[in-house]
Amino acid sequence: MNVGENGRGVASRWYPETLVKRLRALRSLRSAVEFVEGDAFSLIDRYLDRSDAVFFIDPPYTAGDGKRAGRRLYKHNQLDHLALFKMLSRAAGLVLMTYDDCPEVVEMANRNGLKIERVPMKNTHHVKKYELLISNLGHPA
Repeated sequence: MNVGENGRGVASRWYPETLVKRLRALRSLRSAVEFVEGDAFSLIDRYLDRSDAVFFIDPPYTAGDGKRAGRRLYKHNQLDHLALFKMLSRAAGLVLMTYDDCPEVVEMANRNGLKIERVPMKNTHHVKKYELLISNLGHPA
C-alpha cells in the first residue's frame, strides 16, 4: 500500500476525498468496529461458530493463473484461497467475499457450496469487467 500501483501509493486506487468521507463514517462506528492486525485465519476461526458474526472478506486477488493485481499492490499477498473457502463455508454467520472473476474462484465457491453473483465494475482505466460476490446466503452452516 505504501508503493501502490506505478509508485502512486494510496492514490493509485482511492481518491483522498473519498478516503476522508469513509474514515469519518468509520469514526462514527468506532465503538462497534474493531481492526485487527494479524492472521485472518485464526481470527475467522475464533468467530466461525457464532451466528451473530458477519464476515466481509476482500482478499488480495491472487487466485488463478495470471492474477497480478494482488501481488503488485500488497506486500503480504500469499494466501491459501482454498483453505479460506473451506473455512468460510462452515460459518454460522453471514459471509460476503469479493473476488476476481476467474474459473479457479468459481470452482472453489461451487465446491464449497457458496453462492456466486457476478457484478459489473470499472477498473482504474474505466474498462468494464466483472467481479464476484460470494456468499453463504441460503447455505445452511
